Formats: sequence, C-alpha cells, structure tokens
Amino acid sequence: MGVLSWLFGKKKDKSVLAYYPDAVLVVSVSGEILYANQNLLDLFKLSSDELFNMELFDLFDGGFNLIRNLSHSKDSAIVRYKQNLKDDLYFEIKASDYNEEEKIIISVRDVSHSQRMLNKLMFEHEYLNKLTKNKNTFLTKISGELTSPVHSINGFSQAILEGLGGDVNEKQEKYLKIINKNSTQLLDLINSIVEYSKLESGLYEYEFKNFDFVNLMTELFNKYKTIADDKKIILNFNLNSLGKRTFYSDENVLKKALEIILISMLEQTNSGSIQLSVSHPDAEYLEIAGFKVNPNLSDKTYALIKITSTGFNIPETELDSIFDPYANIDKYIVKKAVTKGMEMGVLYNLVRLMKGKIWAESEPSSGCTFSFIIPTERMSI
Repeated sequence: MGVLSWLFGKKKDKSVLAYYPDAVLVVSVSGEILYANQNLLDLFKLSSDELFNMELFDLFDGGFNLIRNLSHSKDSAIVRYKQNLKDDLYFEIKASDYNEEEKIIISVRDVSHSQRMLNKLMFEHEYLNKLTKNKNTFLTKISGELTSPVHSINGFSQAILEGLGGDVNEKQEKYLKIINKNSTQLLDLINSIVEYSKLESGLYEYEFKNFDFVNLMTELFNKYKTIADDKKIILNFNLNSLGKRTFYSDENVLKKALEIILISMLEQTNSGSIQLSVSHPDAEYLEIAGFKVNPNLSDKTYALIKITSTGFNIPETELDSIFDPYANIDKYIVKKAVTKGMEMGVLYNLVRLMKGKIWAESEPSSGCTFSFIIPTERMSI
C-alpha cells in the first residue's frame, strides 16, 4: 500500500490533512469520496457516515465532472451547497491530481458572505441597468411630445418677429427675441437628452457600410471654414498621413461625432487655430489604447483622428469625467452649459457605437485635443 493510500484511506483520519487549516476532501478518480478532514465535516455540517454515503453531486452542482475539470485546469470554482439551501452557503473549491495514487485532493473554503454580497451587488447592478434602460426608452418614445410644443413656440415666435400677424413694437420684439432664444436653447437640450437616451438604451439607428472618408472631410471643412474665418481662427484639416479613403463604418455617426467636437471648439476658441489630423496607429499604440489587436489585420485597419484647438483648455479636474454628463452637472448648471455636457455624453457613445475609443487631453501651452480611434474595416467576430 502506498503512502497516499495509507494517508487517504476511506474513513481514515490519521493524516497530516487532519491538521490542515482548510477543509479538505479526497476522492478517487471514479468520484468515490475517500477522505474528509474534520474542518470539512464541520463546514458541511455532516457526520463522517453521512458524508461517505453521498456522492459529490449531492453536495454541489457539477459533481465529479466539475472536480475533474478543475484538477486539469488548476482553476477554482464557486459552488452553492445543496444540502443546506436555507442558509445559502457558497464554497470555493480547488482540485489537484495525485495521478500516481489515482486520487484527487480538493480544498474547500467558505465564501458565503462575500458571494452573497456579490450576488446582491449583481442584482442591484442589473436592476439599475434595467431601470436606466427603461427610463431612456421612455424618453425616446415620448421625444415627439417633448419637442413638438417647443418647436411651435420657437417657430411662431420667429414668424411673429418676421412680421406674421403685423408689426410689433420695440418692447414686444425684445420679449419675442428672448422667447425665441430660450426656446431654441431648450430644444437643443431636449434633442441632446433624447439622443443620449437613444444611445444608452440601444435604440439609436445606425448602419455600417463603405463610404468615402475624404469626401466627408471635405464637406465638413467647407461647412465650418466660413465660421472659422469670421472668428479669425485658422481651420486646417491634415490628411497627409491617411493611407486609405474608403472607411467601413457609419458615415452619419462619424459626421455627428466630428461636428460635436468642431462646433464646441469653434464656440470656445476666440484665437489661434483648430487642427484636424488623421493617421493609422500601429499595433503598440492600439494596445496601449485598449484594443485587442489581431496580428492578421492590415496596418490601416484603424484610424486615429485628432482635433486640437490652441485657443482654450479643459481644466485637469474635468478631463477624467468630461464624457459623463452627470459627473459635472452642478458645474454645468452654474455655467448654463447642460446641453454641452449632454453632447459630450452623446459624443462618447457615438464613438463607442463605432467600436472605437475616445479621450481628451489638455495642456496650458498647447490647448486641448480630442482623440479617437475607430476601425476602418469590417471586423470579424
């Protein structure tokens, strides 16, 4: 009889494992329970006779098949104890082979408290996610009811200002302009909230297809060049490092994301320049940015788009939370910039929709930069 056979003989308790601090169970390669130290009996609240008349499947789901898989993988598993469901007990189990003796030794730790806490957190997380999705879906569904009255206020006030209904005096004109301005701001805010809600609830409509990226950049440059010239700001798009002009993504989503950044920078920049550049990052850069890089992909599979304004900076304290519209809500309200905060949340989710990543940087000497990386080719699953 081998040493292990002597140590782990059925019902035998004369072994070093009797003094082992963890609960220990030994089974044969056929799944028969051979040995349990006192710690395990106390943990399972069983007598020796009760335990040795059971199979592993009587103790937890998966039974011996789970133990055999764990002994090969060297992983651990969390299982729920089946003999006492009322107390809601959870154990972490690990298994190791003793092939020469055809036995498997199993260590067992009670993780009931931490697992119950984890289950509670997971339940609360799922509940909050469902609540958020329901809220966003509700806002999306009633978007028409939210915007229609504001459209009416905005449209009719503008029409009266333009002479519909007759002349207005100076005082009436002043009040109408205030109504029109505030209704426009309210409409922008509602649209941003609805758009953010669509993205958060997965109801945002998008379609991935091939499009000409250079044509998109030309359209945007021509659209915003006049605004930049009026403010004496240099607007420059540098596509010299672009290695391909056909992108596979959603053109409208990309256009919307770029417009949010360009409009924000044009509004906040009073001097200097706004530079947009496009390049293809290498594998090392992509890995640092958090992408899982497939070595078989070409070096033009991703595009890095950077938009820099030398005319303003983002406070360092706001950089980490700039894309969370709720993080700086008090500051946005004080600055009357809630719409801008929501648009940053929309921007983040638009880039995420394109399976990309976005971040912001700011230096007092060089201004601020928004950078994002998106795939330019169809990604296989």
